[in-house]
Amino acid sequence: MAKETFRQNTKEEAEFSHVYYMHLLFREKGERPLAETLKGELEKRYGRTDLVTDADQKLTSFALFRYLVEYKDGEKVPTQVMMMDYQPFDQERIDAFQRSQFWDCPQAEQLLDECGYELVLADFLAAGLPYMERCDMLAGWLDLVLGFLPECGAVWFPASGKLLTREQLLENPYKDGLRFLYFGVNARFFTVDGSEDCVVDTLGLYAVGLPDVQYHYHGLDPNQVVNHAYNTVIYIFENNAPIQSGETIDGISEKGIDRSRQWKCRYERALIQPVRDVMDICPGEYASGRRN
Repeated sequence: MAKETFRQNTKEEAEFSHVYYMHLLFREKGERPLAETLKGELEKRYGRTDLVTDADQKLTSFALFRYLVEYKDGEKVPTQVMMMDYQPFDQERIDAFQRSQFWDCPQAEQLLDECGYELVLADFLAAGLPYMERCDMLAGWLDLVLGFLPECGAVWFPASGKLLTREQLLENPYKDGLRFLYFGVNARFFTVDGSEDCVVDTLGLYAVGLPDVQYHYHGLDPNQVVNHAYNTVIYIFENNAPIQSGETIDGISEKGIDRSRQWKCRYERALIQPVRDVMDICPGEYASGRRN
C-alpha cells in the first residue's frame, strides 16, 4: 500500500459493541440460506434453537438457548444471532485510513471495488454474556453461514477494521475459544511523520469490553512488535485483562520474546484513533514519546 499521511481524528470514539456486526461482501446479489436450513445447523451445534423472526427473508433471527443472559430480576433470556438481507454495499464507507491497515488481505482494494453487495450478520441481546461465550458464539455463527455462501468474496469487520477473505476465515489459524481473535482484532502499524518513531496498536478488544494494546517506539522490527501485540492480546483475552498499571510483561530482544527484558504497562487513552482506553506497553530503551 502506498504511504499516505493521515491526521488524528480525536472526535472518533470507540465504544463497546452492544450489537456486533459482520459484513459479508459479494460481487452479485445472491440467495440467502433458508431459515429452516440454518435452524437445523444451529441445533446441531448449539442444541435448542428457536426461530424468532423470518420477515419475508429480509431479517432472520434465532434464539440460542445455550447462551443465556441473566438480568437483574433473575430472568434468563437466550441470546440471538441475526442475518439481514442482501443490500447494496457502499465501498466509500471504508475510508483511506481504514484501508491502509488491511495488512492481512493484499487484494483488499480489488475485492472492495468488485463487491457491490453486502449481507450483514450480527448478534442481539448478547452484550450481557461473558465475553468469551459471546465471542465463541460470533465465530461459530460466522463459520456456519460462510459454509452456505461460497460466493462470498470477503468479510469486513467494522469493530476491528479488518478485511478477510472467506477462505482465510474458513482456515482460521486460531482454535476453539480463540477463533474470534482472528477477525475481531487487527494489529495496526503507523509511522510518525517527520521522525523515526512508530506506533503499533490493536483494534477490536474494546468492542467486547477488554483493553487494546499500544506501543510507541523506535528501533524495533515492526513484525516483532506486531507478533508481541498478538501474543499479548491472547493473554489478555484468555485471562480477562489481568495486567495492572505499573506491572510488567516480557519484552523483545534479538532472541524474540525475552523474560530478561521487562516492559512496563499502564492504561491511557490511545494515540491513534478511534479514541479508547488501551494498555500502553513501554518498550524500554526503544520507547518513544513521554510517559509518566
